[in-house]
Amino acid sequence: MNQLSAIYFLILILLLTACSSTQQISVHHLDESITVDGSLSDWNTTDALLKETDNIRYFAAIHDEFLHLFIDVRSPFKENTIRQLGMIVYLSNSESDRKNVGIAYPPGTFNLLRDNPGAFNSFLTDQEWGQNPENLELMNALSEDLFSRVMIVERPNGSDAEYGFVEFSRLEIDGFEIYADEERSRMSIEMRIPINDSSIFNLRQEDLWVGFSIEPPRFRFRNESDMSATRQQRGGYGQRRPMMRPRSSGQSLPNEEEWFILSFD
Repeated sequence: MNQLSAIYFLILILLLTACSSTQQISVHHLDESITVDGSLSDWNTTDALLKETDNIRYFAAIHDEFLHLFIDVRSPFKENTIRQLGMIVYLSNSESDRKNVGIAYPPGTFNLLRDNPGAFNSFLTDQEWGQNPENLELMNALSEDLFSRVMIVERPNGSDAEYGFVEFSRLEIDGFEIYADEERSRMSIEMRIPINDSSIFNLRQEDLWVGFSIEPPRFRFRNESDMSATRQQRGGYGQRRPMMRPRSSGQSLPNEEEWFILSFD
């Protein structure tokens, strides 16, 4: 089993064992603002806790016009999943459009590969892509750039997801603050998100749908018969005959989602 195949297997195990739910919770109100520094030292963790598992904890609190979120990763397998696939935070005042806009931080090395469409398509369709040393070198380089940008996920009018990347400065103009602490034994992610109509979420100070989502790309690996046929199409003397367009198997890992309804009451 090569390196990327092992990653796929571990991610699949984590996602298959994850369950999604929607709980309505009265959000904790803060008397003073929290410093966005990736530390829980200034949080009331008892009152702000949304959910706790062996792998991860989610916290939320409100101060003035800002929602504070904290994602506390507790296992190496969960951290590896987030580093590869990213962590998307969705926010909306409506259940029907709760996944229209999301921000992903970190975006995940698989998603950073989207900036190179040719490589990304090969990554999704070629099961042996990870055996190429150049591709492994590319993924290692992307992992070093993992925390430099934020990914925006949009589904205009409920359409298929569109992905884009922005620098922190673009979000900071609207009052966002995002920080990931990589120095701890396990990763932590902290966000301060404005609750107003000027940010990308266009929020009102009323019940909020909050989602934490890990979304694998849709792999389209060729099946074994296609790969055998491709090998037979190679001619002598190193020449290669024209190859037929491969069929897609449509393989996809399941999404992992945790949803909460934060009540302002």
